[in-house]
Amino acid sequence: MKKKLTVIFLCVALAAIAIVGASLAYFTDTKSATNTFTVGNVKIDLIESQFHREGNDNSGDTTIPDPTHKVTADDGMKYVATGHTMFTDDEIKKDAETYATNYLAVKGKNMVPGRGVAKCPYVVNTGANDAYIRIRVMIPSKANNDFVAVKDGGVITNQWCSSCMGTGEFQEGTTAGWPVVEKGVEKDGVKYDVYTFTRTEPLKAGAMTEWNVWNFIGINETATSADIQKAIDEGAIKVVETDGAKTMTLNVLVEADAIQAEGFADAAAAWAAFN
Repeated sequence: MKKKLTVIFLCVALAAIAIVGASLAYFTDTKSATNTFTVGNVKIDLIESQFHREGNDNSGDTTIPDPTHKVTADDGMKYVATGHTMFTDDEIKKDAETYATNYLAVKGKNMVPGRGVAKCPYVVNTGANDAYIRIRVMIPSKANNDFVAVKDGGVITNQWCSSCMGTGEFQEGTTAGWPVVEKGVEKDGVKYDVYTFTRTEPLKAGAMTEWNVWNFIGINETATSADIQKAIDEGAIKVVETDGAKTMTLNVLVEADAIQAEGFADAAAAWAAFN
């Protein structure tokens, strides 16, 4: 028994020596792989133009030119029909650069009953990722002619773009042909009627919404000084006095939101998470 153990120990020792000796003769190499990931971002620009996509803004402003570009398949438009005449993305973006100073500052100054001012908002996805988009237009509740009679101060005439929903780019609310409307939402001490336009599909990175969601804002042609005074009394129209001169101002707000498209089954799921 003792001899057997000795043999076993010897075999183990020899095996160990063989392993050590063999390891000195190995050729070795080590490789490493570095995986680089980029972090995306969601970023949008909200732009406003006097240009309704197809030119029919219905504002009554005859100074706005008509579009001349005929839509072809090369334009890549999904919601504007081939063969229709439209303003291109580049034309709208260029106009948007001077809209506030060259158009709105002129047409929106010292407004009188019957005057309409084109107000056509679009969203451009300037981020790296596709994103769900929604746009909200806010009209002072007490002056909104959609729900308040002119004689009661509802002197603001306004019109959204029905084509933005009729083509399927943006979703309708519960009433056919209308966006989602939430009345009497308070912001900075003023109550607004909020019109929400939710885009059905994600807006691809670098793309622009095809349709403007709104057409124009105006003063109702039947409004009298007494009607406007009622809107002032209700706080919908503000009176600002500077150096003895009084100016009446009306604020119509437009806001846009974006949320990443990846990870959500549809727009409803995305906005549920956002909210």
